[in-house]
Amino acid sequence: MRRMVRATVVTATALAALGAGTAAAAAATTSTSLSNGTLSMEVQNGRYVSGNTSLFYSAVSYKKTGGSTIYAIFILDAGSALYNSSTYSIAAGQTKAHSFGGRPVPSGCRVVGGMHVDGQGKFWTPALNPC
Repeated sequence: MRRMVRATVVTATALAALGAGTAAAAAATTSTSLSNGTLSMEVQNGRYVSGNTSLFYSAVSYKKTGGSTIYAIFILDAGSALYNSSTYSIAAGQTKAHSFGGRPVPSGCRVVGGMHVDGQGKFWTPALNPC
């Protein structure tokens, strides 16, 4: 398994996926390469999205490049809080994402994205700092 962490500039389209329609600002992204795709997470402090520094905005996505259809729940681990999406069906060639909206910044300033795949278990991205 190969892991990559990189910083990027968020485009207006990506901000819209995070629940914002404001000008672009720096965000952090990370990803994990899996055997049939790439699991990614993007986080941004609320100061750039809503002007509220006590919140952060995040999205977790999976780009499936091969294999059979899976049923997955996206996960956001924000320290003492764990957030889950509904179940997504993801076939080869598809990318599915879930935005977790504005959530309180965790005291440890550490969040991890993941997905639980039915019958296969949980997969995680490296941690990011939403502060």
